[in-house]
This record gives sequence, C-alpha cells and structure tokens, in this order.
Amino acid sequence: MGEYNMMLLQGDCLDLLPTIPDGSIDMILTDPPYEISNSGGGMMDRDNREFIRNIDGMGMCRSNFDVTGFLNACLEKFEHKSRFCGVFFCGMKQLSSYICWAENNKLQVGVGVWHKSNPAPLCNFKYLNDVEYWVYIKGNKSKILGNYHSKSMVYSSQINKKDKKLYRHPTIKPVEIIEKFLTNHSLDGAVVLDPFMGSGTTGVACKNLNRNFIGIEKDPEYFKIAQERIFGQEEVVI
Repeated sequence: MGEYNMMLLQGDCLDLLPTIPDGSIDMILTDPPYEISNSGGGMMDRDNREFIRNIDGMGMCRSNFDVTGFLNACLEKFEHKSRFCGVFFCGMKQLSSYICWAENNKLQVGVGVWHKSNPAPLCNFKYLNDVEYWVYIKGNKSKILGNYHSKSMVYSSQINKKDKKLYRHPTIKPVEIIEKFLTNHSLDGAVVLDPFMGSGTTGVACKNLNRNFIGIEKDPEYFKIAQERIFGQEEVVI
C-alpha cells in the first residue's frame, strides 16, 4: 500500500469546514443526522425506544438539521461544482431535501438502499425496518467508477451487531459498504471527507483502500474511538 494521510478533527463540522481549504476535497462520504419517527407500530418496543433516546441524546437525530446549508458548505470544498462528489446516508424524510438541492444546482443525483437482511422482527401494522437510504450527488466531471458488481443501487448485508457492541455506536455502517462507495467514486490517493465521522468507519475504509482522509467528529468519546480504530492505540496529536 502506498502512503496516505489521515487527519482527524474534533468539533462541530459547520465550525471546522471553513478551516479546510476550498477546492481540496475529491469526495464526501458521510452519515449526517437524520429524522426518524419515535412513535407508532411495531418498531416501538422497549429496545427501539431506547435506540431513539440514544441517537437523539447524541445529536444523531435532529428535526432541524439544515441539509441545504450543510450541502452548500460542502460544495465550497470542491475545485468546481462540476467535480462535486458526495454520498450521504439519510432518512426517508430527508430524501427530498437532498434531491431538490442537487436539482437546483444542476447536479446528478440517485437514491440507493442498504438492505438489512436481519432486521428486528417488529412489523405490527408497518413494513419491516429493513432498508436505509443513501444518496449520491455528482457533477458531470465526476465519474462513477467500479464495476458491474459494485454499482448495484442495493447493498445487502446483515446488521453488524459485533461492531455496534465493540464501538458502541448505534448507527455504525459496515466497512464493506463504505469501501463500495470509495471504489465507485474515488481513485487511489483521493482526499475523502467525512464531516460526521462517528466511530471512524470511513477512515478505516480509506486506510484499507489507500485514500487520504479528513474526519470530523463532535462527540469526544466517538472521536477517541475513531482515533484508536484508525491509528491504533498510540497517542495521536491533531
């Protein structure tokens, strides 16, 4: 593997994004705060109510998250609008905001799903909670790479309960789906930004595939976990 650089920043991404030089990013890959319902149907057993309380308390569930303002701040980090490239996990209620922003900026947009093959068997009067949405937004000079297998708009896997328990993050994503997006939207040595780094999964995937990485995380506990996952146990000075 060639040389790569990993830079981790602790703080609010909207405060720290301006410190990243404009035009220096090749791709954004992130899981921003999302809206999620906290009432009704089979989802709201004791464990799921606890899940909602946890993510709400950690700022992962915000009804007032400004998708448009966030994407505008991200756009400045690219050399030109035509080179914009981002993949964003989101809740169903936010899909229209991402799509409208892309269309208003004359950018290409598509919606895919992560199909969870082992969802909780809770579906009283509701469909199973077995999909999570992701959106790609790109300019006309940003190519979709990869191959026939990596370009499917549906990624199917089990929920990684082991990583959830190990890294104590309720919305952790599989490293493999992050690597899929890196393969499809970036080249070796590209600079990838994750403004909502969480426990550092995107950084781990970037390290595996020799991408440069900038990660931002507000929560001190998750920031420390991300440091340990990406760099090992040695002390890291940011």
